[in-house]
Order: sequence, then structure tokens, then C-alpha cells
Amino acid sequence: MTLRTIKQDVLRKIKPDLHEERRTEEFVVKLTNACNELNVEGELCGSLGKKTWLKGDHDVDMFLLFPPSLPRKELELKGMTAAKEIARKIQGVPTVKYAEHPYLRIRAEGFAVDCVPCYKIASGDKIISAVDRSPLHTRYVARKLPPDFRDEVRLLKQFCKGAGVYGSDVGHHGISGYACELLVITHGKFEAVLKEVAKWRPQIVVDAERTGKTKFTEPLVIVDPVDAERNVAANMNAENLIRFVEAAKKFLFKPSAEAFFPTQTVLDTEKKIRLKSRGTKFLALKMKKPDVIEDTLLPQLRKAASRVASLLAENDFSLVRRFAPADEAHMYMIYELNVWKQPVVKRMDGPFVFAKKHADEFVKKYAVGYFPPYVDGEQWHAEKRREHAEARALLASLKTRKDLPSMGIPLHVAEPLRKGELLEDEDFWKDVLKNKALSSFLREKYFG
Repeated sequence: MTLRTIKQDVLRKIKPDLHEERRTEEFVVKLTNACNELNVEGELCGSLGKKTWLKGDHDVDMFLLFPPSLPRKELELKGMTAAKEIARKIQGVPTVKYAEHPYLRIRAEGFAVDCVPCYKIASGDKIISAVDRSPLHTRYVARKLPPDFRDEVRLLKQFCKGAGVYGSDVGHHGISGYACELLVITHGKFEAVLKEVAKWRPQIVVDAERTGKTKFTEPLVIVDPVDAERNVAANMNAENLIRFVEAAKKFLFKPSAEAFFPTQTVLDTEKKIRLKSRGTKFLALKMKKPDVIEDTLLPQLRKAASRVASLLAENDFSLVRRFAPADEAHMYMIYELNVWKQPVVKRMDGPFVFAKKHADEFVKKYAVGYFPPYVDGEQWHAEKRREHAEARALLASLKTRKDLPSMGIPLHVAEPLRKGELLEDEDFWKDVLKNKALSSFLREKYFG
């Protein structure tokens, strides 16, 4: 199958058909009319505004623009008031959401509309709120992206989804739709972009407007043409950058439609046996996922997982790997340990016997201990009883502690952790067997 045929075949699956385009356009007109009736300046942004959306993507970003002279509190108040009126006019179901400031999500006619208040600024102006750039992005892409290249963007977006590197949010740490648009604007057709990606070696700088900005430290830099102080690819981590480069190389070597639509592959029996044969122990804390936006929750989950990993290390339980995945219903802190059990006794090395002040303090501290202090060579030593001789006991103890936030476990994780479930050995593998998302996650991490 030729590259041209593959592209045509993929586009038939991902490009909105005429019926979907017409239905979407009619809804957008209704939404725009609602803004006009309220004398609110509304601007369609996101992939719909740039006409690069994928089939079945019914997320609508409607930005409500207000003058920069408006105080921040008034922006929020007027913006939310207008958004609620828009919801009423289009007979939608509103839900208040929170990012830097509140916005309204409206569900109507099968569409999910985000009504986002922002300041109306010009390119090069200092932003006042984090969302102010979005209308500028839409206008830039409208000017710079030729209409016949919109499908090239769609192909690149779908390819990134297939490679598992799409989405610049905290859950994915990949590449955004806007970054895909800038890559096509800079390099041309889909295959031309992949040829560039295949040659990438950090640090990569993509600078469509040749601003010459070089202050960035991230491995991939895509300079925002409407704000040269911003890296559009700042959230893409090194793991996904490597995955993107390797996927591009593989596709160019052997083009295939499967690269765009990989099946979610779970751990099969053979791979599960290979993981078990490592001789390590898997321990996991499984928690119910709270109703908190992922931009807030996932960084807290990763911070909590890191803090618990530190506690394990402090207690001499060394790790091979750790993960903190989340699915629709649950979140996990998973630890693969190469040491998970220690003797009840722990040796404490003290000062030299001739350092009288420190030696006296050490002996006094451990005088009433598991065993009395002793001298070996010219150094004092003591032995104390471990609080937790097994890693599972340490993790289990976290569920009963009331001081988790002060220990460094963030609030949105602390409460679910107390009510969570500790999984060990076969209980862990049974959970993996039931949870396809978790099974696929582990397969990618260990065998991807």
C-alpha cells in the first residue's frame, strides 16, 4: 500500500463527513447567535475554530472576550453570568469547572461546550490570564495554515494518538493539537513533518517565525509564534519525545495504517510470567479517583507516589521502578521492589569512641534500646528495632495515619489513600487481569 493510499484510507476514518460538518456548523451558529444576543464577543477556538478537528470530536471551545481594563473579579463574574445565559439560550446543561479561573461546561445536542472568559489582547501583548493566548492561536493558524493542509494536521494528530504521544495535559505529557498545527505550518505535509521528527536530537528548536529565542531548557522547544517567551511543547517529557521519534522512524521505514490505530494490547500470559520471573515484589495502593480535575489531581498523585517511594527507601526497601497511573475510576501507586523484607533489627552507626561528647550522646540515646550499644573497632554502634520490617506493613500503616498531608501526601490523595486497598502478589495480578487500562499501561512500560 502506497503512502498516498494509506493517507486516504486514514482520512476516511478520521475526517468529519459532510453531515457532521453541517451539523457542527449549525450548532456553532446557534452558539454564536446566543453570544451576539447577549452583546458578548464570543470567538470559536480550539480545533473547531481552526478547522482541524477529528471525526467524532464534539468538544467546542467558545472564548468570551472582555477588555483588559476589566478587573479580574469582574471578568470572572461577567464571564460566568454570560456563560450561564448562553447555556439557557441553547437549552444546555451547565457545569462549573475550574482552571486558573472558573469556566462553564455546557452539554447540548451532543456537544460539550467550554465557555471560557478571557481578556482580549493583541499578539505580543502581555497576557493577563493563562487562557488569553487561545484566540491568538486560532487566528494565527487561520492565517498561516493553507486550507488544503488541514488534513495533514489531522493525519499528524491521529499518528501522535497512535504513537501514544498526543495530549499536552498533565496526564499525557505529550504533544498538543496546536503543536501539530505549528509543525505542519513549519515543515509542510505529514510525511515531511515525520522526516524532520525522525532526525530530532535534543535539544530541538522549532521556530516558525524565526524569533531566535533560545532561553528554553526543555528537550523539545516549539516557540509560540504569538508569544515568543513560551514553549508550546514544554509539557512533553523525554520518554514521549523518544517514542515520537522512534514511531516516525518506524513509519517512514515501513508505512502502515496500523500506526494510526494501534490496538490496546494487554499483558499476555507470557509477558506476565516474564514479569513475575524477575524475582521482585509488586506492591500497589489502589484508590478511588476523586472528582477533581486531572490538572490538579495527577500532579498530586505523582507527588504522593514520590513521597511514599522516599519512605520505602528511608526504611531500606529499595525500588526497581515506581508508577502512578490513573484510569476513569481509580488511581494507583505501584512499586516494584527488589528488597521488601528486612531483619527486625537495624544497625545504627555512631561516633568514634574518642569523640567523647558525641559518644556520650549516642550511648545515652540508645542505652534503653533493642540491645545495648557496643564498640566495634574504634566506633560505637547500636541496634534498634525497626518500626516496619516489611514493606507491605509500611504501606498498610499509611492507611491509618491522620498526618498524611504534613508527611507530604497532598490532600486530594490523602483521603482516598486512607480508604484505599493494598494489593500484593496475586491480589495485584488479579487486579491487573480485571483492569485492561492498567494491564495495557504496564505492558507499555515494560515491553513498549
